Amino acid sequence: MAISVVICGLVRSQEKLLTKLQNYFDWREQGRVDEIVYSTWIGEIDSYSGLRKILETKNVKMIEVEEPRLVLKGGHQLHQMLAFYYGLSALKNQDQFVLKTRVDLADNHASMLHEFEFGTSEANDFAGVGIKKRILVEYAQMLYPFLCGDAQFFGHINDLKKLVNLSAEMELLYNRLAVEQTFFFNPFKELALFKQHFYWNLPHISEISDRRNEQIADVITNESIVRAIQGWWFILDNYFKIGWGPTLPDTIPFTSIQDAFKYKGHDKLIGDDFSDVIVNQSFVTSLIGLFTEEEANSILEDVSNNENYNMLAIPKNVFNDYQGFLKKFSDLPAAKAVCCQNNRLIISGATQHFFVKDENDSASKRYHEQITALRRENEILRKTQNINFSNSLIHRVLNRHLSRKTIDFLKYKCPQLTDFYARHFMRKREK
Repeated sequence: MAISVVICGLVRSQEKLLTKLQNYFDWREQGRVDEIVYSTWIGEIDSYSGLRKILETKNVKMIEVEEPRLVLKGGHQLHQMLAFYYGLSALKNQDQFVLKTRVDLADNHASMLHEFEFGTSEANDFAGVGIKKRILVEYAQMLYPFLCGDAQFFGHINDLKKLVNLSAEMELLYNRLAVEQTFFFNPFKELALFKQHFYWNLPHISEISDRRNEQIADVITNESIVRAIQGWWFILDNYFKIGWGPTLPDTIPFTSIQDAFKYKGHDKLIGDDFSDVIVNQSFVTSLIGLFTEEEANSILEDVSNNENYNMLAIPKNVFNDYQGFLKKFSDLPAAKAVCCQNNRLIISGATQHFFVKDENDSASKRYHEQITALRRENEILRKTQNINFSNSLIHRVLNRHLSRKTIDFLKYKCPQLTDFYARHFMRKREK
C-alpha cells in the first residue's frame, strides 16, 4: 500500500523542509509513498532561493493559495484549515491514506512505516459521525476533549476531510477552543455532551499548575464535567489510534481514575506543564478497563445523543456544575449558555479573537503583537532556561471580578496602563 503526504503551511526552514522531503523521496522509491503535495501561500516558495526548482525536479506538487487575511484564534485556525483543505483536494487518488504534516513541530521516523503499510483499523462508529477508519494522532490530552497533536496526523482521506471546518463557528459558539480542538472536534460537533462542555471549557492545568491535585479532585467528583471527559476517552477508544507502530503492551490495570491521573509510564506522561499526555493507545485501553459493561454502555449512550441541544435552557444541575468549577479555577469569561431558570437570555462569553491581517486596526494589531510576543518569550524561556510563566493571583482575581466591558475598555482605551500591568503584574514565574 502507498500513502500520500500533504505538507501544510510556511517553509520556516528550507534545510529542514528538504531533509523532511528526502525521507518521502526515499519512501516513494520504495513504493511506500505515492503523491507528495506542498500546500502553502503565494510567494512563500519563491522567498527561498532555488526551492521551487528543487520541488519541481523532485515532482512535488505545489499548491499556492492566497493567504487569508482573516485570522482566528490568534493561532491561525483558518490558515491551517485552508492549506489542509487544498492539499487534500489536490490529490489525484481520493481513496487512500494520507499523512498530514508541516515542516516544523513534526518529525519522520521508521515507526511510521507500520501505518504506511497497513493503514489504520476500522473505527467503531457508535455515535454515527461517519468516520470509517481510525485517525492516528501522536498524542492526546487526557483531561481536554479533542486536544490532540495537529502538527502531524494520519488517516483515510475521506475521514480527514471531516476534520476541515472553514467557518467561524468554533470561535463564535464556544469558549476558548484551541486550534487543535477545532480539527478533531469538528466531526463530533453535533454530539450534545461535548457541545455543552465547550460552552464553558476548562482552564488548562498549566495555568493553575500549583492546584493540579485540587483541580483533578474536583473534575472526578463533578458529575457533568467528568461525564464529558469519560466520553472523550470512549471517543479515543473507538475513533482514534494514539502513536505510530504496533500498540504497546497494556498498562498495569488501574483500580481508579485517581490512579490513572497519577500514573506515568511508557504510554502516558505528566508533561512539564503538569498536563496528562497520552502517547500510546495502550493507556486508553487501560482507562476503558476501569468501567463495567453497564457503565460503559451508559457512557456510550450519553455520547451518542445528538438531539437538538438548547444552549438557552441548560439544566440547572449542569449549569451549576460547570459554573461552580469555572468560578473556583478559572478567569475565563462567562459561559456561552444560559440556565433554564434564567429569564434574561444573554450570551456573552469570550470576546471573539478575530482580526484582519494587514488591516489598519490598532486594537487587532495590538492583540496579535502581544499574543505573539508572549508566546515567543515563554517558548524561549522554556527551551533555554526551563522557566515557565503563568497567570498571577492578582490577574486571576481581577479577571474573575471585573466585567468584560471594563476589561475591554482598559485594553483598548488605556493602552499604556494595560501595557504596564501586563509587564509587571499579569504573570508569575513558576517555581
